Amino acid sequence: MENITGNPVTYNNYLHTRLFLIDDLRNLVEKCSVIIEAPRRFGKTSVLKEFIRQETRTDAKQSDFNILFLELEGEETVNEFCLKLFKELLNLYRIRKRVEEISRFLGDTWNILASRLKKIGILDIGVELREKTREYSFSTWKEKIDPMISGLNSFNKQTIIVFDEFPDMLMNFKNKASEPADFKLMTDNLTGWLRSLRQKQDGRSKYQFVFCGSINLRKTLEEIGIGKRINDLETLVIPPINSDEAEVLITSLAEGYGMDMDHDSIQYVVSKITDGSPYYGQILMKAIRETRETTFKIEKVKAIYETMLRGGSHDLNHFHSRLEEYLAPGEKECSAIVLKQLCFESTHEKELYDVCR
Repeated sequence: MENITGNPVTYNNYLHTRLFLIDDLRNLVEKCSVIIEAPRRFGKTSVLKEFIRQETRTDAKQSDFNILFLELEGEETVNEFCLKLFKELLNLYRIRKRVEEISRFLGDTWNILASRLKKIGILDIGVELREKTREYSFSTWKEKIDPMISGLNSFNKQTIIVFDEFPDMLMNFKNKASEPADFKLMTDNLTGWLRSLRQKQDGRSKYQFVFCGSINLRKTLEEIGIGKRINDLETLVIPPINSDEAEVLITSLAEGYGMDMDHDSIQYVVSKITDGSPYYGQILMKAIRETRETTFKIEKVKAIYETMLRGGSHDLNHFHSRLEEYLAPGEKECSAIVLKQLCFESTHEKELYDVCR
């Protein structure tokens, strides 16, 4: 097992004790749409990527799903979202040799573009697509995309459409909106449309949606009064690792890098990451490995751990950036107090409330 601290982890790098999550996801999407929930860096995208890898690996006898993966963190408007979804659907129809159906869905004006799509692929007509759809309203987008979604029912495989970082995209909408009411209307319209697509399904439907993101989608929608838009989704919770999983992770990383760690050293690291994320184990082992030494006793590991925390070299700055990005100054101050107390000192709930009030 390799030590990967940034990108999604898949295949031999995926912790084998967590493979049950892939099976759970597969069982869920066979019958319903899903929301994946967990704190940041708990491996939500890794679950999706490993699921996709298993479904698309060359040695698979027969995959069960077509999978469209939309990474949405950088999208700032509904138009950008719809264009990305539209392009993924067009490409799926091309891959499955169903391009001739595009004109039936989209109208005769799309014949030339459909012909070019069939010959050269989606990447080479991206600029043309963007220009052709530049003035599309949300209503027009729905008219174009709805029949393409319904057409998925005629495919021989079920299609899973994954919206990764979906709530991050909604926060981008909020930052771009001139008024809070505009953000609510925009979000309500988009999530309402996606819900209507899910509600059109029956027992024979062959498409499902998966929503994923490190910002809590339920909380985001509940705060603006439209939590009902996703109350039909089943939930897949990514749990923290237990002590047994933590030991497997640390032992695998140590062996993979030829690091000789005694039992006490391994148990010390395990104690620091149990009930957390595999990512925490990865960054701690990264710090140990970067000493360029090969033999480690517990005192040395403790010193490395303390140095890592005090020096700020721990790949955790993205947590701070989220506080800066999404919290108002007063909220950020209260959050910093709460987090400090949770990390270093136990404080009675009433006292903590008085401090932050």
